[in-house]
Parts: sequence; C-alpha cells; structure tokens
Amino acid sequence: MQRTQAEQLSQTWSTKRVGVLGDLMLDRYVWGEARRISQEAPIPVVAVKRTTARPGGAANVLLNLTTLGAQALAFGVVGADAAGEELAALLEESGIDAGGVTVDAGRKTTEKTRIIAGTQQVVRVDTEETHPLAGDAAALLVHAITDAITGGAIDALILEDYAKGVFGPALLTQVLEMAHAHSVPVAMDPHPANRFTAKGLTLMTPNRLEAFALAGHYHRDPVFPITEDTALAEVADTLNRQWGVENLLITLGSGGMALFREQDAPHHIPTRAREVYDVSGAGDTVIASFMLALLAGASPDEAAVISNHAAGVVVGKVGTAPCNGDELLDSFDELAPK
Repeated sequence: MQRTQAEQLSQTWSTKRVGVLGDLMLDRYVWGEARRISQEAPIPVVAVKRTTARPGGAANVLLNLTTLGAQALAFGVVGADAAGEELAALLEESGIDAGGVTVDAGRKTTEKTRIIAGTQQVVRVDTEETHPLAGDAAALLVHAITDAITGGAIDALILEDYAKGVFGPALLTQVLEMAHAHSVPVAMDPHPANRFTAKGLTLMTPNRLEAFALAGHYHRDPVFPITEDTALAEVADTLNRQWGVENLLITLGSGGMALFREQDAPHHIPTRAREVYDVSGAGDTVIASFMLALLAGASPDEAAVISNHAAGVVVGKVGTAPCNGDELLDSFDELAPK
C-alpha cells in the first residue's frame, strides 16, 4: 500500500462515528531519573521530575480514534472520585463525546500509575475494582448504548474488555443483537478472564497469548513462515468456530500480525516498527485503525496493513500513546523504497 491510498482512506474515515464500550481507565505516569539503589531494598530510587495523565484502557481506543481523525463516542463507567473527574476532563479535551459515560458512586475509577526512570518502566501500581457493575449503573449503560445504536448515532462499535467488571454475557448478547439488527459492525478485543463468547463479530484482535488462552490451547512458540505455524492455525480455527468472527487478527509482537478469514489462507503482515520502546496500548491502536480502515472501504488485507503501520508508530513511544494521522501517513514514506 502506498501513502496516497492510505491518505484517501483516512479522508473517508474522518466522517465516521465509532462508539467504544468497555473498561475506561486513567493512565498516570510518574517520570523521573534513577541514579542510585535504595538502602531499604534492592530497588532503584526514582527522583520525580514530572507527572502526566492520559486516557487508558478503552479510553485509549477512543483517543486513537480521535487522533486518527474520526469521531469517537465513549460508553463506560467511572467512579465518583477525583480520578473519574480527571478522566472525564481528558476525554472532553480530546474531543471525545462522553455522554455515554455513567458515574457509579459504588466503585473506584480504574487507575494505572506507571513509574518511569528515564525511558524504562520500573513498576506499575493499579487501583481498581473488578466486581460486576451494580444494577443501576449497568441499566444506565445499556440505555446509553441502546440509544446510540437504535438512533443511528454510530457507524461502528468497538468492545474493549479488560476484565474490570463492565462486560458480562447478558450485556454482550444484548449489545450484539442490537448492533446486528441495525447493521452496525462490531469489533472486540476480548479478555481471557471472561470465558464467554460472542457470535458474529466483524473483527476480533487478541494477541498470541490471549488467542491461545481464549481457545483453551496450550501455548506454543511461534513458527515462521506463518503458514507453517500449525499450532496458531489450530487456535484460529477454534476461535473462528466458537466466535464466528469475520476477521480474526492475531497480533504477534515483534512478529507482526496474522489475519485469519474463513476459507482464506492466513495472511502474515511483518512488523513495521523501527524501534520498540513500549508495547503498552498497541492493541488499542490496532483495533481502532483496522475498524476505521474497514469503514472507509479498505479490504481486510489493506486494513491489516494500515493497523500494522499504526502499531509500528506507537511502540516507538514511551508509555501508552495514540497514533495520529500524520504519523500514520509518514510511516508509509519512511518505509517506501528509496
């Protein structure tokens, strides 16, 4: 794919409206330097220089959608706390429609705090609650997504499951039935901790470890070329039978990604990353860019190329960060033959 084709697709998807339903999080970063080891324990002492915060989890998918130029609508739950207020403000600043976000006074906003020494993550501290949503919060969330789907407010829906309590079998079934009834394509990034399945997804994007876990298969080391990776092929076959997914995109880390479609040979897309600093959030970028490319009229193979370029951009950044439209297009120039 050439830059001109990618640019045409990006101009088309700028008119699209994509809803994201899932576990919203606040990603906080404590940046500093480590020049000595603590006398209390064999750990580095990080001298803090600055602190930043970004939308994380499902909110990072929303951020990727807006930075790529599309319109994003958030559906999820935050707590009645300072972190929830901060996350809501970050969503608003990013141009994300947060009208579908419910406040649940009975739970904490999920917050991940990463301590960074130079460019190296030293430790991550999670503040979270993973119990299922309370009845009132769940009902409000279902009402919001129902209005969006039946009212034609979204062109596609992305489901982001981080096993923090938003998803359950009943909610998933209800949302999928509504989406199918109104011809809204649905993508999902599932979590192995939730062993329910969903039929009729347009796109599913597990990484290799998640794919093996979801299929209930013992993990095997990757084999290249991908056509000789029989273990991965068996996993893909199992997932396609269980989920009935149209496009199964399994990300392979430094090995790129593999696209599995029924009756088609697996399509391997080698990684486009020049340097890898941090893989945090790369899956969020993949699912956002792939869905936007499909909405813009790209074939699944073309959408995989787009998402591979976008992922190559974000893993070259420290911390969870989105890919913007200019960075995506520039990546095609960087890898073009000289």
